[in-house]
Amino acid sequence: PCSELHVDLTPAGDTKGALVNKGNAECIEIWNNVFIQFNANADGTFSPLPAKHVDTGMGFERVTSIMQGTKGLTDFANAKISNYETDIFRPIFDELEKMSGHQYGSTLPQPNAAGQIIPTSEQEKVDVAFRVIGDHIRTLSFAIADGIQPGNTDRNYVLRRILRRAVRYGRSLGFHQPFFFKLVDVLAEHMGDIFPE
Repeated sequence: PCSELHVDLTPAGDTKGALVNKGNAECIEIWNNVFIQFNANADGTFSPLPAKHVDTGMGFERVTSIMQGTKGLTDFANAKISNYETDIFRPIFDELEKMSGHQYGSTLPQPNAAGQIIPTSEQEKVDVAFRVIGDHIRTLSFAIADGIQPGNTDRNYVLRRILRRAVRYGRSLGFHQPFFFKLVDVLAEHMGDIFPE
């Protein structure tokens, strides 16, 4: 069993759970508690585990976006709820703006008729690049600080692919020389107290 905690971000906050797990940005899961107690056997039965525990995970960025995007966690009427509209990403975006000459515009591509989300305007393309690079500099920096290196196999290959994707999005901002490393100092300045490594 699990317990998911969602926040209804509609202006009135009264959808009574109708938007839960529907992929609607006005209702987001911020915390999930999974109560680990059984082993799922191949034959479809369940066996009790010798040790039971709770696996819990709260979305740091999501909680931050709600705290910073509302008035006292009560007035959501004019809230712009997004992980990227917080002081977690703003310093990285400020540096990217200086380096690239582009401005982050907070746009979000809308789904097309087939349900695919593909940026169509130039500003949407810039904003997607900012978000990908902002996410990826954090992922890579934290993983490398934990001792994982980009490489050719297993988790190392995952990091290599993340790095390549960030560089590809950097090209869309006009970066044709190494640039990614220049964001590490900004990240370290703003997250170093929490992650001193």
